[in-house]
Amino acid sequence: VVPQVEMRVGQKVTQAILARLETLRYFTGEIIESPVGLEADRGCRTKIDVRVDGDIAKLWQNWTEGLHRQTVYGDISRELGYFCRFSGIAMVNEAA
Repeated sequence: VVPQVEMRVGQKVTQAILARLETLRYFTGEIIESPVGLEADRGCRTKIDVRVDGDIAKLWQNWTEGLHRQTVYGDISRELGYFCRFSGIAMVNEAA
């Protein structure tokens, strides 16, 4: 059992995934919908629709490593960059 979270529409977010401990893949955007209730009963418990900052076609072309990304409120790409440089991890904006 996991909670189902209704995330705030209009909120800026960063979604990221650490791929095999060598590459952090991410993109930023704005939540435009957070479906809950009956329409959200299948698949992941918490769902959001995001208007992507950048090129959505490039995001689809660059998308790898599956669906389960971590989502945080705000654009934390600068902070992720610090972490990646310190840790020797490549950082890829999938929508750029």
